[in-house]
Amino acid sequence: MTNGYDGSKISEGRAAARGTLVTLLFRVVSFACTQATLRLLDPSTLGKASIQLELLLTTVLFISREGFRLALTRNVTEENWNVAWLTIPTVSFVALSSVLWHLFFSPLAANDKDYRIGGLLYCLAAWIEGCGEPAVLYYLRQMNVAKRASAEGIATVAKTMTTIVCLRSADGKWHVTAFGIAQLVYGSVYSIYLYSGSWRKMVKPKLASFQRATCHMTLVFTIQGFFKHLLTEADKIILTAVSNNYNQGVYAMGSSYGGMAARILLQPLEENARLLWSRLAGRKDTTELEVSYRVLVKLVIFIGLVFSCLAVNYTNLLLNILAGRKWGSNPEAAQVLSAFCVYTAFLACNGMTEAFVYGVASSGGEMGRLGLVHMLTGVFFAATAFFLVPTYGTVGLVIANCVAMLARSSYSIFFATSYFSKQKSTSPSSSGRRLIQALLPQPTVLLGFGLAWMSTRWSLRQLEERNLHLSFDYRNKEWLIYTGQHLGMGIACVIGLATLTISLESTFIESLRSMIRPKRD
Repeated sequence: MTNGYDGSKISEGRAAARGTLVTLLFRVVSFACTQATLRLLDPSTLGKASIQLELLLTTVLFISREGFRLALTRNVTEENWNVAWLTIPTVSFVALSSVLWHLFFSPLAANDKDYRIGGLLYCLAAWIEGCGEPAVLYYLRQMNVAKRASAEGIATVAKTMTTIVCLRSADGKWHVTAFGIAQLVYGSVYSIYLYSGSWRKMVKPKLASFQRATCHMTLVFTIQGFFKHLLTEADKIILTAVSNNYNQGVYAMGSSYGGMAARILLQPLEENARLLWSRLAGRKDTTELEVSYRVLVKLVIFIGLVFSCLAVNYTNLLLNILAGRKWGSNPEAAQVLSAFCVYTAFLACNGMTEAFVYGVASSGGEMGRLGLVHMLTGVFFAATAFFLVPTYGTVGLVIANCVAMLARSSYSIFFATSYFSKQKSTSPSSSGRRLIQALLPQPTVLLGFGLAWMSTRWSLRQLEERNLHLSFDYRNKEWLIYTGQHLGMGIACVIGLATLTISLESTFIESLRSMIRPKRD
């Protein structure tokens, strides 16, 4: 039996897999560095920096570079490379517009000097980081994801060190400015590192030689991606509009740990999968493309199940260990983090299935339909969130996000079904049934995850009934006994699920192993 991969045809898959592993390593370093700063922050400062100014930063960078990445990594030719240099004037315009908005239209900036200066530093940092995009594109087009991951890792360490020094040096009034200085250091180190290894190798810009088709596709991707960005950041937008700084900080704390899987595992997987699929889509034989799609989507579904069925019942303990007792004893933070664990399952499926759409879509019409889906789900999310937040608080935002991710995933899977049925001239309905069956774990495995959730939930309930779940009192014998029981139950469930998966999902595991370590003839 063949799994669709052989030693002569998987160079792209191997490069993508290795890029994912290197990126994963540096994301772990990044997460470890972040922990060094969280214990120093109060919720209000965290809300301003992690919700409001991060939203400003990500918006500038997304508008300035996402369209270029999608257009220039799917069609790798020397003729369209010159378009990469347009990222610099683009980010300059967007960053300047953000400065004007921050100074004249932000209510908080008008009354808070620390926030005003911090916002200006974030805009400058976004501009510097955006100016490094031609170097990023140079490495991405060569499938050298490890170089960008190295830049992110080194820049994150420099940012963390700067944050700690500035926070400890501040007199309590300039904490947001400290974050701005640290972000400026990040952008500078990131861009300098990338250009240091690529400047002499890159083709320099030539005026009046910008390929019109590539520019048009870049614009289409940017407009379509902007709606995706609004949906992705809609929780921060709504929090900024309807919640105070303290609640934003609590949500940011939950998001920081809840988004750990997305930043460390899912995002590198999605980026490298998109690069892989954009290369495989150009081949006449789509067998390799379809097998890789089934394997990678199933992989992230498994990751999502681990978080939503197991990790969801260990958030109190995690917060006590990583963020300290101040956050570990905060029931609202634990609830938000548990909700994010469930959200991870929806986010994982949506991210990987949409990466396939971005990797293989070949016309503006296909991207336009995806943009329409994003717009409709965005409107639905906003309406749902405004209804749920007054009732369920910040957890309501996560619930609304889950619904939006489910809708987007459904369309992306429908797109993949249509794509493969056209390539093989088969019925979309039969093709869809086979694809969904291939993506979902075996029913017995799903039942195992359900039983694991029930078991770990029962052991957590034992802690809750004795009011021990919000504490970290290792001197208390009763706490040690019931916490040990809770951890033991989790370990037993992990071992049982691993055994069950290895026994019943052997084809999936072999296909995944072949992508990472291909067989040689």
